[in-house]
Amino acid sequence: MYNTVLSALGKLKKISDLHDLYEKMKQDGPSPDIFSYNILISSFGRAGRVEEAVKIFEELDNSNCKPDIISFNSLINCLGKNGDIDEAHMRFKEMREKGLSPDVVTYSTLIECFGKTDKVEMACRLFDEMLAEGCSPNIVTYNILLDCLERSGRTAEAVDLYAKLKQQGLTPDSITYAVLERLQSGSHQKVRIRRKNPITGWVVSPLR
Repeated sequence: MYNTVLSALGKLKKISDLHDLYEKMKQDGPSPDIFSYNILISSFGRAGRVEEAVKIFEELDNSNCKPDIISFNSLINCLGKNGDIDEAHMRFKEMREKGLSPDVVTYSTLIECFGKTDKVEMACRLFDEMLAEGCSPNIVTYNILLDCLERSGRTAEAVDLYAKLKQQGLTPDSITYAVLERLQSGSHQKVRIRRKNPITGWVVSPLR
């Protein structure tokens, strides 16, 4: 029951009430479990309360519970989305040192964070590492990196990445088509023309 209330408070961003309930659980019971800690880390992260999220993570690490992949993903997302990409990357390394294998969420989150801070090489390196580790990117991962490459003007690499997406058997979604439309039209063009590309074979979504 407590975890249900924690989750509801987190979604409503009632951070003060969330913190009070957590303290009450520690003092009066029942003790927080891994689900409680993960809800707290995620909730503080969504609210931009990075220090509190890190503090909860450290308390989890020092408790009878231990961080799992969801704990790390929540913390990495919190750090990266709030501008501390170096610390997010350090936590990614720590995660691996503790024997946890990053999943598609971990990689996608970090790739997005590096991409949005214009560290394109690092984003591409992580994508390659992901493939080498046998972790299959999903359409979200591809969309994130496609957007990153398009915004950086790396058109040829974006086209190659789209080809990989198709080879993997993934279905482009509306976000994919939006990026492809930008790629095809070029930011310098005032009028965007919808047409089939002779190389990739894709057709952008209808213009609105």
